[in-house]
Amino acid sequence: MSTTVSPCPNRKTWDATVRVTGGHPQQLWGIGQAQISAEGPGLRVDRVMVHDAEQRTVGYAQLHLRSEAERVVAGTVHAHVHRPQDLPVVAEALALWVREEHAAELLRFQPDTLRTPGTAEALAAAGFARPATGGGPDEPRRLEVPLGETQQDLSRRLSEATLGRCRAALRTPGVTVREVTAQSRALANIGLRTRLITQLLEDLGDDSLLLVATEEGDVGAETALGYLWFVHTRGLAMIYRLGFTRRGRDLGLDDALLLTGLVELQKRRVQRLDGGDPDEADVPQVVRELAGTERPVLGPWEKSLGRSPAGEFSAEAADAVAARTGTAVAAELGLEAPAPARSWSPDGPRRPPRPPTATARGAPAAPGPGGPGTHRRVVGRGSPRCATRPGADAAAP
Repeated sequence: MSTTVSPCPNRKTWDATVRVTGGHPQQLWGIGQAQISAEGPGLRVDRVMVHDAEQRTVGYAQLHLRSEAERVVAGTVHAHVHRPQDLPVVAEALALWVREEHAAELLRFQPDTLRTPGTAEALAAAGFARPATGGGPDEPRRLEVPLGETQQDLSRRLSEATLGRCRAALRTPGVTVREVTAQSRALANIGLRTRLITQLLEDLGDDSLLLVATEEGDVGAETALGYLWFVHTRGLAMIYRLGFTRRGRDLGLDDALLLTGLVELQKRRVQRLDGGDPDEADVPQVVRELAGTERPVLGPWEKSLGRSPAGEFSAEAADAVAARTGTAVAAELGLEAPAPARSWSPDGPRRPPRPPTATARGAPAAPGPGGPGTHRRVVGRGSPRCATRPGADAAAP
């Protein structure tokens, strides 16, 4: 198949294509813009569509281009391919594009195509290989959580222990869960720096759902206990960023905030959640219990483009740079050292937590300077009477 590749400079056209074709939220325009806001000029984003000889779109990818030591690495996560049989053609077209247009030495390519007989072999025949390090299991999978339409669709699939933990967390006196947007000064009014968060919210637009949990102290001041950030299309949502303090996790707010978010996503008519890799220890318990299936996926692949040996920085430094966004967001919320998730074992209950480390998926980043605040909608507020107040259990069915 002969192909052409063309950049798409129009956000409405790009996002409409992602939504209509069932693309992954990772491909939404706002994801690239948010990452540029977080990383600065060291990141370039190129959004391209691949067409066949009849000018029909057969795939598309939001390409992130990073440089180190005068070398360029291109990467895309959940690139969309319309038909599995076109996978090697789309991958090769993207490789040629980043080589010729951006002088890239390496393409890191992770498609949204399901792993079916012959797909991995087709990629290998096109010159792609699994990364030597950090490539994950030979047969990667992703959890898929069907959201249903009502709170009961979620609650009946949770264990009594997990559901009770969520309810108890939301009923904790002084605890408030807020939905945050980029419209007013709510978080700034409780002393949290929000310049980067506000910028990211503006970048992501209506495809974003940010929940923040705070606790009121004895003297009335509020402190952040954690946050959970979703990005979504109509069909699919993903967890964009998250972070919790030790107290937030001990109270059960990690699970409670997730369940609250899923209920809010239902209201937006989102159908499914990408629950991530089931082998990762930090997959939330709520996701594990609600997951309806494990989808066999292809996972990450890469291709050296022949200009010179691609340095191993590609799998480490580029990932570290991309991950700093989460650390910066956590710092703005006062979570400079968020507590790690409790580890999980397929053979039994989750093990005790590991020693505290920064778990916002990257090296610590300096907090952003003070700036405009954000708008909040109170989703839940803890009090001794929370269980009897109308709507108090909206986030904990």
